[in-house]
Amino acid sequence: MLQKLSPAIFLGCLIEQIEERTGVKCYDDPTNKPSPLYSVEIVPPVEPANTKTMFVDVYRINIHSIAEPVEPHSNAPVLNMVAKLQEALTDDIVLPEPFYMYMQTEEGLQALKKDESNEGHAVNSYSFRVCYGLRCK
Repeated sequence: MLQKLSPAIFLGCLIEQIEERTGVKCYDDPTNKPSPLYSVEIVPPVEPANTKTMFVDVYRINIHSIAEPVEPHSNAPVLNMVAKLQEALTDDIVLPEPFYMYMQTEEGLQALKKDESNEGHAVNSYSFRVCYGLRCK
């Protein structure tokens, strides 16, 4: 029987890569955490995208970049964080065996705003296709 990758393990691998490659803390729940930070959220559902030869699940993830507040307000700090994030995710996320990152796609900047706390806030969307088994004939 094939075992699928747990969303919790997937998010852990993603958070680890973001922190290692950007030098900025990343959380799945950023409540009461000081900025700057990244926050990841999974967009349900995790959907199958099987091919003729592989069993594949698609994880859609929104990654929030939250910059320190600046006066007067400027988008430069949060856009700098977005650039670091994009660079950090140019390499595939390292997953535990037997899982394999089949495809990793940036779907672009979805939002750019200023929060009530005067922090810059950007949201990037990504989709990750994870292979969890091969089909045999």
